[in-house]
Amino acid sequence: MTTLDGIAGHITEETLGVVRGTAMWTRRMTKTSLGGIRHVQATTMNDLDLGLNVAKEQASEFVKQQAAKLGADAIVGFRIEVTEMGNGTFCISACGTAVKTAKLPASVPLPPPASSTDPFSSTMDEIEVDLGVALYAAARASFEGSMLRH
Repeated sequence: MTTLDGIAGHITEETLGVVRGTAMWTRRMTKTSLGGIRHVQATTMNDLDLGLNVAKEQASEFVKQQAAKLGADAIVGFRIEVTEMGNGTFCISACGTAVKTAKLPASVPLPPPASSTDPFSSTMDEIEVDLGVALYAAARASFEGSMLRH
């Protein structure tokens, strides 16, 4: 699962569809009314952080389950949104795109340095530039750590 629109070293073979998950969470609040005075007891910020993180994990798990049902091996474009509904109730929505991917081959290694009799060799300002190797290196496929967009 990634927030990017692709996975480095992989190519998207098939887009299976949008997957969504939602979880609700509320602060534990107690309200009492004594003699016309209302008393609200709220939890600490650590409880709020912990509760929202648990709800985010639940929403993410729902997304993963939907993707697995579709036969996906990855989720791209993953987003999570937290909205306060009021009175300490939060709605956590997660969505992404379920895809099937294929691992790309490793980069093509550079050839060994060319000899000085190479017709593609050239000297410029005392710096030797081998155009044959330079052109080959520029044209070679390099997928390691790159992202392809489809």
